[in-house]
Amino acid sequence: MGRGNEQVCVGGDPNQVDSFVACLVAVLNAWDRPVNYDWVAGLAGITFSPVLNPGEDCTAWWMEAGSDSRIDSLGRALGFDVAQVTREAMWDDDAREAYATTGMLPAPHEDYFARLGAAFDRGDAIVLRTWPAWSLIVGWTCDLDQLPFATVPGFEELVAGIWGPAQAQLAYLLNPMPGDLSVEEAVCDALRYGAAVAGGQGQESSLRYGAALYAAAAERMKSEFFCLECREHSDSCVHRTLMRMLGTQRSAVGFLRDAQALIGGGLPWEPVIDRFATMAEVTSVYCGWPDFQENWLNEAYRRNLGSELRTLAALQAEAAGVLAELAGAFERQIAG
Repeated sequence: MGRGNEQVCVGGDPNQVDSFVACLVAVLNAWDRPVNYDWVAGLAGITFSPVLNPGEDCTAWWMEAGSDSRIDSLGRALGFDVAQVTREAMWDDDAREAYATTGMLPAPHEDYFARLGAAFDRGDAIVLRTWPAWSLIVGWTCDLDQLPFATVPGFEELVAGIWGPAQAQLAYLLNPMPGDLSVEEAVCDALRYGAAVAGGQGQESSLRYGAALYAAAAERMKSEFFCLECREHSDSCVHRTLMRMLGTQRSAVGFLRDAQALIGGGLPWEPVIDRFATMAEVTSVYCGWPDFQENWLNEAYRRNLGSELRTLAALQAEAAGVLAELAGAFERQIAG
């Protein structure tokens, strides 16, 4: 990527896709290694469970964490090398003023931006932890607050206004290289990890997986406001939560069907696919925005939604069980 890639596009519905995965798909496409979103989401493991970040106050963003936890495994499966660049210092008004006055970056920022600038010049793909969505650097300028970037469609102004590229404190520098995992090894690894997160066992102690998001959303349905941060505007927060649930469920089905087509071999794919497909059917009923917005204040509608969220929690537990069976069967097949 780097210079000459200002037209790189990050695709997908920003309320359904995981932005980190969407950025990786855009990078791979730019490298002429076309791959679909469901495949990358499945290999990342995130498609088998929606994530819940209990430290996030606004429920619209409960789901925006943890998707980069398997970046090294993704590199081995999809074929890229990863270098992580971080800084602890925040890009604030004091840092801006010092930079504008002297033309020199303050020491806590100098190495970070120097590494990003050098990476861009040599053509690395640069994935940034902007907020509320991940982004790609697609240009470089001395005005760091105006660094050109790409993110999921429709979130450009939101990211630029809240926590844009200059504020990001975590970046991944990616370069294409041959992967060292076969398709079978990559799928087996993804299913093994997926079974763990589907059952609630993720890598980050601060995040919750499995049925946690469904249970938390069902509990919030008992409150006057679904989102205590946005209060009377909670309709958009709960709707985005539902949309992210739906995106996760549908990408699980997509990944499993792709994996089944590639691997084949009499493994118990269908019980797992059936659970996630059923979950998507339940969730999709509530994902049409005009109908949802019109019915949100109806007590019976909200009561039924709360009940359906508890149903989803139970289905997630079932999915975790059959996914563990599939992962075990696949491991035994490879070992044999």
